[in-house]
Amino acid sequence: MGKAGTDQNSQEQSSFFSPPGQTSAVLADFPGAAQLQGAWAQASAADLRWIWAAQAAKHGVIILYSPLPRLEGLALHHWCAHLEEVLVPWLSPAQLSHLQCFGSSDAALKARCSRLLARALLIRLVMAATHASIITRGAADAAKSPRQHADMYSHMAWLSLEGLDRDYLGRPVMPGWRAAFSHSGHAAFCAAFRLGHESKNPPCHQNADQLDAETLQDFRPCLAVDAESLLNPPPDPRAYSGRELTAPLAKESCVRDALRRWTIKEALLKSAGLGLSRDPALVNSGFFGQRRGRAQFCHEGSKGFALGPGSARQTIPCRHIGWQLVPCAEHWLCVAAPVSPDRPLLVTGRPLRAHWSGVLNSLG
Repeated sequence: MGKAGTDQNSQEQSSFFSPPGQTSAVLADFPGAAQLQGAWAQASAADLRWIWAAQAAKHGVIILYSPLPRLEGLALHHWCAHLEEVLVPWLSPAQLSHLQCFGSSDAALKARCSRLLARALLIRLVMAATHASIITRGAADAAKSPRQHADMYSHMAWLSLEGLDRDYLGRPVMPGWRAAFSHSGHAAFCAAFRLGHESKNPPCHQNADQLDAETLQDFRPCLAVDAESLLNPPPDPRAYSGRELTAPLAKESCVRDALRRWTIKEALLKSAGLGLSRDPALVNSGFFGQRRGRAQFCHEGSKGFALGPGSARQTIPCRHIGWQLVPCAEHWLCVAAPVSPDRPLLVTGRPLRAHWSGVLNSLG
């Protein structure tokens, strides 16, 4: 099994992490630098990795992933039960119901484990963002430090009250964040970014009771991620158009390129909220070797569809969805999100790899 499918801690460092020895120089620019430097010094190296990830999520999409534990049978069942117990305070009834619908076979438990772990990654990131906010506020006014812990617990209580919810398409809804999950069968993935002013980030989710004609006409693409293990076979050739698999490649390279294109298609369909209800062959995955691009999706009544390059059809509403392939060990990984015509999708740094035991310990 490749690096993404093992439980060994990775030494990967995302490009947004400060190099060793430069933290003091970075902090010197902040008001109350002495207090802030002391607060950072008390944080563990693991906490700092999460805090930097949370800060990077203000500027673009951050990717988190964790290989699944090498457990099976009763051990895997107990592990899932324990992680679910830890996550319950942050999950809405809809999320909890979804996580409890899996069966008891090893394959079903593995799928449930991956879904629990993806949600744990998001919760851990939100906790790190709260931690960073408290440290920064504490640097501005150290006299408030006795209240900082109370503030943190108050925020976490608010978070547990709001909870991680789902929209009517099953996409995650977290106050103040956009988030998406994916599961390769070998690792759990979470893509996330923090919202700024809500007026600049119109909601892309709808509640289940808002499925009226207006909602269906004004569809809202959202952040999406898809991960495919390189060990997985590619889908049926019917998932591709006649122009997509014509490059003169060796058989192994053809398989890898087919899987790459499938990852792009899935991410775009997820972002558009269509899933596999639409023919993936109609979704353009770009040219051979392309690493980023954009697609146009339109909606008519209850039907959604993609427009091919150069299409002259004008249907309202139409949305531009940008996509980007992100390097990740032993995986094809693609992020997709709505973009404006003049603004590309921004993914911040490389994926942050977290060990499942560290995530579990930090939450419980």
